[in-house]
Amino acid sequence: MTVDYCRDPWDANVLNARSGHRMEFPEAIIGEVQGWIDRRPDVVDDEVEQSDVVELEQLNQLARRVRVELTEGTGVARVLPPGDVDDLFLRRYYLAFGVLLGDPLGNYGRLYDVKDRGGDYTKTAIPVSQTRAATGLHTDSSALDVLPDLVGLMCIRPAKSGGASRIACALRAHQRLVEEDAKSLSVLQQPHLRDIVTPGADRSQRMRNQFPVFGDQSGRGVTCRYMRFWIEKGYENAGVTVPEGLIESLDALDGYLEEEGAVANFRLQRGEMLWVDNCTTLHDRTGYEDDPDAPRLLLRQWVKYLR
Repeated sequence: MTVDYCRDPWDANVLNARSGHRMEFPEAIIGEVQGWIDRRPDVVDDEVEQSDVVELEQLNQLARRVRVELTEGTGVARVLPPGDVDDLFLRRYYLAFGVLLGDPLGNYGRLYDVKDRGGDYTKTAIPVSQTRAATGLHTDSSALDVLPDLVGLMCIRPAKSGGASRIACALRAHQRLVEEDAKSLSVLQQPHLRDIVTPGADRSQRMRNQFPVFGDQSGRGVTCRYMRFWIEKGYENAGVTVPEGLIESLDALDGYLEEEGAVANFRLQRGEMLWVDNCTTLHDRTGYEDDPDAPRLLLRQWVKYLR
């Protein structure tokens, strides 16, 4: 079977051996961004456009390198921390970066606080990002009509313990299914219900909110949209019987995703950015414990490419 992949599938060893996905922070960016802050100390996040930040040339160059890695490389890019800067600098630097990569979506607000709000996603229809639980490998957005191309995270404060990032290549899992379990792959290529937790999505259209785990987008080849919990909840809340073979197929997929050596693990440090292709790279985090005086805080962006 010939498969059209937009990039070579990778495992943790392959990713870690590719130095190009980890990028140093150019010191010249500090002056550029600080100058923008000095000129415009107050901005409305949702109103910042590329024309407002295109003159930040060093930042622009870094964003272009990241975009190449996301579109032509591994689909994963980490930018190392800038050093001793304050939270305002990190927020504006990160916002400008997302705007230079494409069009940040506003479903949660352009910059969304990923922090524990005391909820339980297994009992209430809330994003897992509002809890401190481990999430399971997934892509973002459970709504048919809301699909960010990129997911970005900026670490403002790491957790007291835990909260490590985990990422895996959906294309590798797809390749394993092609080689060893075509029956499960066929099931995962059929549309399946998803529960809707994405802001701005129409919950009254629950039965229309169906799409496959593995699809084939024109120009992108194999793509993936997956979070197991929202699939199972989608059927449960709609009162629809889970299709025959689906649970076994999800088990098979999870097994390949979690094979030894498949998942890359690391802990984001303050000021570090992580960007992933949301159609080919799954992400996760370990559960964590907070310092009450300095709770874990990451900023997230969903970005659509400008086409």
